[in-house]
Amino acid sequence: MKKITTSIVCFTAVSLLISGCSSSSSGQKESANTTKPSPVTLSVMSWENENAMKPLLEGFKAKYPDIKIDFQFTPPTKDYIQKLKTTLLTGSATDVFVMAYENKDDIIRSGYALDLTNEPFMSIVSDFNKQTYSANGKVYGFAQSAWAGGIFYNKKLFAKAGVQVPTNWQEFIDASKKLKAAGITPYLDNLQDMAANIVSGLFITETHAKNPKFDEEVNAGKKKYVDGWTIPAQLWYNDMYKNGLMTQDMLGLSWDQQQNEFATEKVAMSPGGPWCIKVFNSANPNLDFGMMPYPGVDANNAHWAGAAGIAYAINAKTKVKEAAAAFLSYMATPEGLELYNKGTGQIISAKGGEKFAVHPSLEDAKKGLLKNDIWNPSGGWQNPEAIRNVLQTSLQETLAGKIKPEQIAQNMDKKFEEMNKK
Repeated sequence: MKKITTSIVCFTAVSLLISGCSSSSSGQKESANTTKPSPVTLSVMSWENENAMKPLLEGFKAKYPDIKIDFQFTPPTKDYIQKLKTTLLTGSATDVFVMAYENKDDIIRSGYALDLTNEPFMSIVSDFNKQTYSANGKVYGFAQSAWAGGIFYNKKLFAKAGVQVPTNWQEFIDASKKLKAAGITPYLDNLQDMAANIVSGLFITETHAKNPKFDEEVNAGKKKYVDGWTIPAQLWYNDMYKNGLMTQDMLGLSWDQQQNEFATEKVAMSPGGPWCIKVFNSANPNLDFGMMPYPGVDANNAHWAGAAGIAYAINAKTKVKEAAAAFLSYMATPEGLELYNKGTGQIISAKGGEKFAVHPSLEDAKKGLLKNDIWNPSGGWQNPEAIRNVLQTSLQETLAGKIKPEQIAQNMDKKFEEMNKK
């Protein structure tokens, strides 16, 4: 196991860059006596695209004209994680990179991210987000947001088909059938994001909401994935696929295509989260839509997906630690939080974030977030990247007719056993 040999506890150079930092209820303040560093290039890789990050990047450039940002975008989730993993292994990773639920354990365990625990900019981060990106009492990622996701729905298409927003699984299926009968594609899901698809949503309602310790019990050997993922897979396959509410032509869809199809009103419902809002509004400013939680089989059992937002980490091998720290410190300022919220539309969960508005479609989701009524289907997994890949591949193979829905969870258990033998 690789150990971190470089410490950045209260970067000395950052003291020069941002001397006199202090926290406030609205973010991390920068000193007026900021000393500009020598010209340097800081590389940043994110799965938030350049358009979403543009306000923040421009704000940083105005504040630090001597730091040139080499911004690199790779789409989530699988493509980003694979590219980051490759660059970390080859020593070519960017100075700052995104760390998420799906890869945080591998990154922290392998010593690829620097310890940020005592950095001044971490004072605005919520305790929940700190805990999410912690190991052995140390925090390795700066996460100023949280997300809550569900199923986006087109209000105009719902009205055209005469359907109401469903509150349980049967109502969801009935609404989908009615939409289809009206000549409207009811639902679109590419099954490429395990945090935002209908099967993961059913796992939340049918398993996780009823037993929040399910993943802990799997990790301890007390349960298997078949105990919690079989019923969600069967419900999806029998009620949606067999009824033609999801079809095999969805397998070739990318996330961008899925969002564009919803934005251009070619489909009535599509799962997602705050990151979709910018895409929708850019493609169709007149789109009238809302977002509902994932519906469960029983009444009063609808829940949101969600978790701490992605974290920005500093590469343990970076040669520009001062510039990297300056970037994260700027993100923590009131200005940085505002510009990040403006560009990405993410829900700011850092101190002072409550003042930032969210899109009307996210109002109920934000309430669920504040009540902690959110679940990340893979949040408690051991070896999350490996299990996620098996789940994704198995869902796609089921949709393609290659395997039965019951085999999805069986494949997850098989992979779990393989990983724990190593």
